[in-house]
Amino acid sequence: MISVAPPFPVIETERLRLVSPAGPDFDAVGAFLMPGAPRFLDNYPDEEATWWSVATIIGHWHLRDYGMFAVTDKKTGAAYGLVGPWFPKGWPEPELSWNLTEGAEGLGLAQEAARGVLDWLFTDRKWPSVISLVDPDNAASVKLVERLGARPEGMFHHDMAGDFRIWRHVPRTAAGRKLLEGWA
Repeated sequence: MISVAPPFPVIETERLRLVSPAGPDFDAVGAFLMPGAPRFLDNYPDEEATWWSVATIIGHWHLRDYGMFAVTDKKTGAAYGLVGPWFPKGWPEPELSWNLTEGAEGLGLAQEAARGVLDWLFTDRKWPSVISLVDPDNAASVKLVERLGARPEGMFHHDMAGDFRIWRHVPRTAAGRKLLEGWA
């Protein structure tokens, strides 16, 4: 028998399991596209726009070999949204991004998931850094990137998406030992 490694990584944190929405073990339609699913993507209230967004996120995994992870509860399997690296055409470089479902905000889930993804990017993927693009008026996201230890670098303008502050995440190491604050 030939054994093949799964094509998509799985990241586990204390409370969360992060899986690729492109993977066979995650039902993206059930989690994000069914009537009544919590809204968290786009500014458009219609299901068609959400479908296109989810399809784009799944396709990103196939085009880039990385992408946004579906954030799920380890105990219940409930989907809380998406967190992960994102690099669409027109972006200055790969970005660590997050989008949580309504009701999942304020519970530390984005921070826990983002730390898990950063650990994966810096340790397994050997990325030297990654940015987050944050609307300067989004106080919750500004607090999150600050808690993650990112540093502001300047501004980025995208014709369709608007203006963002660039925040840079870098690994913190000393003598080969991880010193990432709060990381397991």
